[in-house]
Amino acid sequence: MIFHSEKNEIIALLDWELSTLGHPYADLAYHCMQWRLPRIGRIKGLAGLDCTTLGIPTEENFIADYCRRLGIGKIPNWNFYLAFSFFRLAAIVQGVKKRALMGNASSDRALEIGKLVQPLAEMGFKIFREEN
Repeated sequence: MIFHSEKNEIIALLDWELSTLGHPYADLAYHCMQWRLPRIGRIKGLAGLDCTTLGIPTEENFIADYCRRLGIGKIPNWNFYLAFSFFRLAAIVQGVKKRALMGNASSDRALEIGKLVQPLAEMGFKIFREEN
């Protein structure tokens, strides 16, 4: 919960399950997964789309702008952070699948979502093996 700074009042409630304090590069990589995610199932990634026509910067331009704003040349070990993000999402989706198999999923499409575990993990492994 986030409390008002001057009143005895709750102003927001956060989903504790995914609330973490992590490395800023890991947060950036989690955001940047969108450029590499294909449109599979319910995931509507940007892979294969003409981002320039859509007015969306490329992943490279987005990261370059981030680095420029921080005053750094580049992000060392970028693929580590990106692969970590794919493995993290695969683990989250595995939890959704497990709840579906146990019969207590919050979505009627949980088994469908669960089919994404292996493709997400494979994407993470492929990125991990690439050179920065």
